[in-house]
Amino acid sequence: MAELLPPQDGLMLDMEQATRLAQEFLDREVSHEGMTFALVEGERAQVGGKFYFDCQSVAYLRSGDPSDMAIGTGYVCVDGETGRCWLMGAVESAELDLF
Repeated sequence: MAELLPPQDGLMLDMEQATRLAQEFLDREVSHEGMTFALVEGERAQVGGKFYFDCQSVAYLRSGDPSDMAIGTGYVCVDGETGRCWLMGAVESAELDLF
């Protein structure tokens, strides 16, 4: 899979590009053998120059069983100018009250 490059010359990412970067970040940096993560469909927002995506374990998204839920994770944040991605904490995400 080709990695999306960050925007050049001060151009801003669009939602589709940010979504791709967020999922690639989850695949590369957050998912592990015991638990894979995915973006929650429809749970995304842009606030200023940042994009926020809710994420959860794939097992929970498929089953709905609370025992499959990833606890303590927050939103994936993508900087719209640099393409940098990071996983926020649950408390920090709750304070934004986006979803």
